[in-house]
Amino acid sequence: MSVRPFSPAATQENCPTEVGSSPAMQRILALLSMRSPLSAKEIAEHAYVALSTLAGGGYLKTMKGLGLIRIEGWAKNSNGFTTALYARGAGPDCPRPRFVAADRDSLGMARIVAVLKRFPRLDYREIAREAAISANTIRNAGYMDSLVQQGRIHVSAWRRNRQGRPCALYSFGAGDNVPEPQPLGRQEIMRRHRERKRVLSPLTGSLQQQLKAVQV
Repeated sequence: MSVRPFSPAATQENCPTEVGSSPAMQRILALLSMRSPLSAKEIAEHAYVALSTLAGGGYLKTMKGLGLIRIEGWAKNSNGFTTALYARGAGPDCPRPRFVAADRDSLGMARIVAVLKRFPRLDYREIAREAAISANTIRNAGYMDSLVQQGRIHVSAWRRNRQGRPCALYSFGAGDNVPEPQPLGRQEIMRRHRERKRVLSPLTGSLQQQLKAVQV
């Protein structure tokens, strides 16, 4: 009895025999009997089925519908738990885990940690320069917050700016995060301005005297 080629559009209702008898299907089931769970890429490599056919062509979806395979787990990637891992046999699919900051990782984050191993107490712009990463990427991707939550770095100090909020300074490793200081009140700002002006006044006068001496 001849067996018709497997069609990705086949369903359990109209042609279960054709799907179950597919040579590619048999190779996939034999593979998962020996090794599991496996990703679609690993299945394609070891069962000699094109990845585009396996996933995009509907093999995995159809096999799941027939109860031949199930999602046994999920592999974590830099962007989340995006890779399903398959095992042989019927059963409920493992739900995809929630992806939180503690699970994040990337090459850029590793470079940030490497920089802080060498240079402590840097703000995110200084880190961006040393790690050759865009400062906007570090800020918008939330790299620093994720690394702090993972305990790979910590906020070791704050640097006040003349305008705007203080800037966090980061150091390598786990540690107590220094809380953000309260904004300066108007009286404190004026006091610091007067103090700075008082300190600089003798220097300014001395410089003016030196300039006059040169001009004579």
